[in-house]
Amino acid sequence: MPTIDSIEIASKELETILTNYMQKKIDGTLGDYDADEYEQIQNCLDRLKDLQANSYISMRDSKQSTSDAKDHMDKKQVELQDVMYEKRHILEEIVQCREFRSVYQDVELIPIEEFQSKVGPEYLIDSDNPHQLMINRLKYELVVRAELKEQKEALEQRKVQLIKENIKVQRKVDQFDKLLDDFVESTGPVVEALTAEEKVNMVTEQEPTVETVDAMDTTGE
Repeated sequence: MPTIDSIEIASKELETILTNYMQKKIDGTLGDYDADEYEQIQNCLDRLKDLQANSYISMRDSKQSTSDAKDHMDKKQVELQDVMYEKRHILEEIVQCREFRSVYQDVELIPIEEFQSKVGPEYLIDSDNPHQLMINRLKYELVVRAELKEQKEALEQRKVQLIKENIKVQRKVDQFDKLLDDFVESTGPVVEALTAEEKVNMVTEQEPTVETVDAMDTTGE
């Protein structure tokens, strides 16, 4: 890449040669201007042309490098914006996760002491880790509640069965009550007849007793 110093040196050298050329022309000694001086002028011009061409190429390359660097910077800027957006999104997710209230936080677990005394060794793996301990407690709670659910369903089935049996028994009792009521109702005339007969017998038994009393009263007089 040509420098300003190299261009300045070549320009001054050409300026010196041309100054001498003009001075000789003024002095009328231009005829003494030999071929070496023409060659020097031509060499200086060629060198300046080369410097100008190299400067143009260097400037073009610099512009291209600048454009490439700008494109690279723009690309990195877009990537940086994407990273910042992703970072903001992740931070929002972290905040939401910290504020999130899981269902397990409302689950009533058995006390830790009871858990450690009841469960098998498979539920005590990595129990020093609070996170793993909570997972183990939830797993055990799931098993216990599944068993309780099965027991509840079995009891509900038994309850339904007993209700059906009670309904059958109640129907039989109702039938017996109806039969008994019908029987009592059908025996009503018999009871009335027996009651009437009993009253007649009582009256019959009382009449001799009255006559005897009257006779005793007459004798006493």
